[in-house]
Amino acid sequence: MRISLTMAVVFAALSLGFAAVACGEDDNEAPDEVQLTQADNGKTVQVANGGTLVVALTSNPSTGYGWVIVGPEPAILELDGEPKFVPAGSTTQVVGAPGTEVFTFRAVEKGESTLKMEYRRSFEPNQAPADSFSIEVKVD
Repeated sequence: MRISLTMAVVFAALSLGFAAVACGEDDNEAPDEVQLTQADNGKTVQVANGGTLVVALTSNPSTGYGWVIVGPEPAILELDGEPKFVPAGSTTQVVGAPGTEVFTFRAVEKGESTLKMEYRRSFEPNQAPADSFSIEVKVD
């Protein structure tokens, strides 16, 4: 009985997946929202024109470090407000504790470009960055 129930659950899950494909869900269609982390460094991502690109990177501003966009900001993306710092496991920032710095971009124009970011101290402009993040962005 247990094997039959497991098989039924697997079959139902597969059926739902095939139904989604059959209903016209297209893998080539650019998503309206893309969320990225450091694990996506070096990748190429697609986002729909008018869509949102969210980049969430580990940060610890109490050390003086922060993420900055380097080079020209891609013309196909527009920063939507100021980056926000989200403390890890707390609703308020704890001095010395790391968290996540979140950048939200709007895709404003079709095209392809590179988004480059560096984790650095603003008061040490001649020092090498502690980390970097770069992605190729395609806006459809």
